[in-house]
Amino acid sequence: MAVIQVYSRPVLQNYKASLCSKALLFQICVFILTIIPPFFVAYKSYGFWMKVDTYSEQPHVLFKHHVVAVLNMQDGGYVAWSTFKDFNILQQDHLRIPLVKVRNHL
Repeated sequence: MAVIQVYSRPVLQNYKASLCSKALLFQICVFILTIIPPFFVAYKSYGFWMKVDTYSEQPHVLFKHHVVAVLNMQDGGYVAWSTFKDFNILQQDHLRIPLVKVRNHL
């Protein structure tokens, strides 16, 4: 057996509040927190879209007076010299002793 709707009336309820309510205060706070913080983030990150960004760095280099020099000759051989005694012992036939002067500029 089918049921037939004879009469209907929508129920309409209105809720009213003053302008100084907690709901309005919450809505204003949410609006401010949605709009304002992204602008601070964009300001601190130097813009929305960076077109060009450069970064340069100067390394701190200390000369410890250690040298290894290996020079290739035109005939296919090589000559070598180092401040390390063990390396010089290994290079017996190819060892050349140069005159080296060092000046530190601090």
